[in-house]
Amino acid sequence: MAEANGSKTQAQPVADVEELTASRAVLYPLLLGFAGSFVLRTAVVLGLPDIIARAGPDETLTVKQIAAQLKSECVNEFGLQRVLTALVNWQLFRCTKAEMSEMQYGLTPVSKLLVTENNPHNQAPVVLFQTDPAALAPWQQLHRYVLYGENAWQSAHGKGIWTCLNDNPELNKCFNACMASSTTIDLSVLVREYEGFKDIKTLVDVGGGTGKTLETIISSYPHIHGINYDLPHVITDAPTIPGIEHVAGSMFESVPSGDTIFMKRIMHDWSDENCLKILNNCQKALPEKGKVLIHDCVLQPSGGLPQIFDMLIMAHCDGGMERTEEQWRKLLTTAGFSTINFIELLQEQWLIEAFK
Repeated sequence: MAEANGSKTQAQPVADVEELTASRAVLYPLLLGFAGSFVLRTAVVLGLPDIIARAGPDETLTVKQIAAQLKSECVNEFGLQRVLTALVNWQLFRCTKAEMSEMQYGLTPVSKLLVTENNPHNQAPVVLFQTDPAALAPWQQLHRYVLYGENAWQSAHGKGIWTCLNDNPELNKCFNACMASSTTIDLSVLVREYEGFKDIKTLVDVGGGTGKTLETIISSYPHIHGINYDLPHVITDAPTIPGIEHVAGSMFESVPSGDTIFMKRIMHDWSDENCLKILNNCQKALPEKGKVLIHDCVLQPSGGLPQIFDMLIMAHCDGGMERTEEQWRKLLTTAGFSTINFIELLQEQWLIEAFK
């Protein structure tokens, strides 16, 4: 076809419909992945796992039975059914239907993690913090980190995450609950798999939050004296726990003395420069042949969940990152640690031993 000036338009390549369709099938679930996050949040906010759990561990309930226990006199049962159907498709709930009866919904091993009542492995606080508007806002600013090196949380809130938590008691409680909940499953694996705790006398948990990590470890190894070390606004919410001493301070200034220093998902929050400050303070606090235990991700070429955590850290923390084994070795060697062991625990969990 000729244009108005008499020149010919260049023929457009014929689209490969199969390729376009296949590509869109990859793109759209990635693009709309937030839908799963917020349907999950909806289930937690409504307390759906708890409602079903109260009926019994293997019981099922109809939409009407679940709706009757929601805190509203005008529940949209059709909307509730749509939410439940989506959660069934994502394996968070299961459904059964006997002949001539209504659909009934029950828990799966996944949704049992979201039961808040009498559940030591309750993960609902993790869902609530990660889908909180304050935690989501930095994702909108992630491009500024790439373009200008700006911290995304700072760009979104005008101040960094730790200052933000310090200034917002409710958000701080939400964050602390998230951190405490996220450790429970990891710690069950750690206590079962790592035998080195039996030789520890004093264990300092740097960035230990409200003491949940130490409480779990000491419950299995009661001979250990625990020192839970964190910022003052965190220690304020820490309960009294037998065998544990709560100490407020900054790991960038000093670290309490002990024969072993433990850091669970702390180092990934910080740049190499800041990590070296922390590790140098650990060196000062450790006796000869003392050790640091780092429970953190070790990035693998295959990516997986640690890759997602790396993006989360990029959105929330200033200079933080998940690291490869090579990066960990370089960091710890620079800090003066001589012997470094990598212990793979379970499902992409790692424990790094670094000896003075």
